[in-house]
Amino acid sequence: MMRRIDLRQVKRTYTTHIVPDDACIGYLAPSGSPRIGDLLLAEVVSVGKHVAIETINGFTLNIFPGDLIIGAFGNRYATDQYEGYVPAHWTDQCDLLSIGGVCGEVCSMHSSMGAPTRLRVLGALCDASGVSLNLHSFATPAPRALQAGQVILVVGTSMNSGKTTTVGTLARALSRAGMRVAAAKVTGTAAGKDGRFFRSCGADPVFDFTHCGFPSTYMLNQDDLLAICDDLFDRLAAIEPDYSIIEIADGIFQRETRMLLASKAFRARVDHVFFSAGDSLGAECGVRRLRADGWPIRAVTGLVTASPLALREVEEEAGIPCLSIERLVYGEILLDLVDAPKAAAVGESQAFRYAA
Repeated sequence: MMRRIDLRQVKRTYTTHIVPDDACIGYLAPSGSPRIGDLLLAEVVSVGKHVAIETINGFTLNIFPGDLIIGAFGNRYATDQYEGYVPAHWTDQCDLLSIGGVCGEVCSMHSSMGAPTRLRVLGALCDASGVSLNLHSFATPAPRALQAGQVILVVGTSMNSGKTTTVGTLARALSRAGMRVAAAKVTGTAAGKDGRFFRSCGADPVFDFTHCGFPSTYMLNQDDLLAICDDLFDRLAAIEPDYSIIEIADGIFQRETRMLLASKAFRARVDHVFFSAGDSLGAECGVRRLRADGWPIRAVTGLVTASPLALREVEEEAGIPCLSIERLVYGEILLDLVDAPKAAAVGESQAFRYAA
């Protein structure tokens, strides 16, 4: 039997942002096995690592025992935080895996992490007809498009190596030079702050996998993963950008990152690669592996650039520019990143180049 809910008394998490309010009518006693993207109504039992949630509007709201939240079941792969999975069956309780509202069961965590925030599952969210809701049902199809401009791919050694900062910095540098820039995050766990950062740096539009109906991408099959990429490329290409910047989460050894880097179809879409690394050894290893697979590496970026000594090590060992945020923002991007007519149009002083 369906029980109605009052959304004014509920905190909706970012992962559900594509679901309209008028679809969230009530909740049902669940049965069977939850699926990736199934929406749930839950009560906060105890507050652990995540003391707040990110809402559908991008606000950060603190949560307290007794609060009601709407989240979605999904898997999470975060080397610095939690490894978690959709439970095999609907259970009385589950864990909050991310600030964006992905829910599941933690099975491992970084040694620096505390216990996860614990939730009591009240039921499966449903519409007025009593049909349970899944994010995938609310994904709108992308318009078919041919080419998303020049495509820049940002990958890295690991989580928190500087990829998101690199995407934003590239967007800022290119948009300052008069280029139309779009951006997307194709893998990871639902969180709106990265997209808002891209937009604040000049990228517009900005999308991620949640627009395709997925709360996260960990443990998706290859067909779904490539379909997400196709969908996001089409969304970006619809506005005919000069540049589309694509971020793949985590590091090049991670499951879904490996899948995409091994895909010939994905490779055919990419024109330039920037590699973010935390140290010089990781940078050299990553560049070497990507070069061996034929990827067009333009520069190393990321946390390694915080150290002038480490930066020099990268340039000496990898034989490739290692660009700090400042050098990216103020134009030191490889000359071939911007075609000659457009570079001339914005003026020599703003043309992107690397001073070798």
